[in-house]
Amino acid sequence: MLVYALIMARSGSKGVPDKNIRPVAGHPLLAYSIAFARKLGIDRIIVSTDSPRYRDIAIGYGAECPYLRGAKASSDTAIDEDILADLAENLPRVGIALPDIWVRLKPTSPFRTVKSVETALGLLRDDGVDSVRIVSETEARVHVVNREGYLEPLLPTWERGRSVMLRGEFPTAYSPFDLHVFRHAGWVARGAGYMGRRVVPIVAHKVTGIDIHGEEDFEIVEALMSVRPRPEFLRAVIHEPGGRGGGDVPA
Repeated sequence: MLVYALIMARSGSKGVPDKNIRPVAGHPLLAYSIAFARKLGIDRIIVSTDSPRYRDIAIGYGAECPYLRGAKASSDTAIDEDILADLAENLPRVGIALPDIWVRLKPTSPFRTVKSVETALGLLRDDGVDSVRIVSETEARVHVVNREGYLEPLLPTWERGRSVMLRGEFPTAYSPFDLHVFRHAGWVARGAGYMGRRVVPIVAHKVTGIDIHGEEDFEIVEALMSVRPRPEFLRAVIHEPGGRGGGDVPA
């Protein structure tokens, strides 16, 4: 079974320019996903990017970037299935076989555990499982701002006439965007629905749900990286690059 890590790192972020390679605790953000992937003992670490600069950084930290993405897979509107199509077309062209399993690592989500991915790979040995998502518990009592500028509940389960509802009155909700492990054949068969319907969740610590979108998120991640001594939950999820192309630094 061929297993590849996939790190999608487009260079055109508008909210935070060059977000994927912005320095965090002395290393480009992208390097933390590569450092994590190197601990998994899988077959390849593939970085998909449109930038020669990002490619050089990825290679320097121990990943492969065998080609630069095409225009369609690099646009502002490109989504995962566009990038998977780009990989399916180009990896064989450069002599790299397509994998059985992709471990999809977001460069903007630097906190993960090796154990969760190992568990996911074990689950995918069962043909009855389509894919695995590492998820984190999140708040179900969320609100949106309506057209008049006022708050209103997002979910219809919020009872009319009540200003406050208890957490226990809602089902437990999970953020499903932390880390995906799925079969390449799922993308071939289902396209945009590549995760399938039989998706097994693995619930991880809430810190794994941090996804960097803006300056405040970078501040939170920097603060967590700087904690000394690190509590056990941080030691399990932080995977520091030991230098360009080097090993990991102990916590």
